[in-house]
Amino acid sequence: MAIDITGANNYFGASAHIRSESWTRLPLTRRIAAVAHAIRLIASRLDDDIETEATVAGDFPRHDAAVYEQALYMLETLATNESVKTFVLNSKQQGGSIAANIRTLPSSSSLETICLQALRFLVVNPRSVRLSRG
Repeated sequence: MAIDITGANNYFGASAHIRSESWTRLPLTRRIAAVAHAIRLIASRLDDDIETEATVAGDFPRHDAAVYEQALYMLETLATNESVKTFVLNSKQQGGSIAANIRTLPSSSSLETICLQALRFLVVNPRSVRLSRG
């Protein structure tokens, strides 16, 4: 199975992933676009070609799982930005000040950052030290 919206929907299935509700409540067209964007983003960071086949627990690396986690991260980051901006604009229109700290918003460049959930499927813990006797 290729990395696509069908694979993402299976990955975030109600009995398979604790964040399934977060995924399914998002509009389908945005989910499809996010998966496509996440594929491009992760592929651009890899030394080799992205593996497009589905993987299972225990496989490593798991490019499909990394793409799906990245897609959800990007969509949730955008949703947070939109809701905070709406709140700030509504407050100002009602005579309030823009006291909300806009600097706390994730920047658009954070959408180009691989999230921690995706990284765990791509790299071994870089801080781990392998000891051996010899």
